Amino acid sequence: MAKFCGNCGAQLDDGDKVCGQCGTPVNGNAGTVPGLKVVDPEKKKKMAKRIKGIVALVIVVALAITGVKVYLSFTGTNGLVRKVMTAYEDYDVDSLVALSSDMYYYFDSDDYVDEYFEDAVGEYIDNFESSVGHSYKLTYEVDEIYDLSKRKQEEIFKSIGYQFPDFDVDTISKIAVANVKVTAKQGSKSVNKTVKITMSKEGKGWKLLYLE
Repeated sequence: MAKFCGNCGAQLDDGDKVCGQCGTPVNGNAGTVPGLKVVDPEKKKKMAKRIKGIVALVIVVALAITGVKVYLSFTGTNGLVRKVMTAYEDYDVDSLVALSSDMYYYFDSDDYVDEYFEDAVGEYIDNFESSVGHSYKLTYEVDEIYDLSKRKQEEIFKSIGYQFPDFDVDTISKIAVANVKVTAKQGSKSVNKTVKITMSKEGKGWKLLYLE
């Protein structure tokens, strides 16, 4: 049976009194280092293979979780919030209109939806510029996204029915709200505002209902 040094693990030859690697005395009676367990090479190989398999599985799971998080950030309410805030930062009214609810197609004035989003974003921009100047940097953070209660949804449905009587509110299956903290900063000056994004699920997708 092979013998190994109990101090450094170096293999010993028969008759060695001390380890040739580190000089540790060898137990001459037993011919092996006391307390040293000799591992079967085949078992050691299987163990290493098993450890590699576990590490690989952990990596795959971690990548899958990351992938799901990235996917969710670009879809559903998270995806819509991202698109709305990108258009918000760029003052891209056309994109906001394209993301908006179908109910706006039922308004008499073709310019209504454009003017609505121009005013909604423009009010914040005016406030930012008067507070920190014109060359500010805009950042945002989503505080929370939540589904409205049935009572609150009914209130919105009534308001929609009053403003857009030809729009079928039954096409809206759910309404959610995102509270987004927007920060404008220039130099040592900064100002924070909370943007409220109300979203409606129409069919399989989410659309922009209100921007406040």
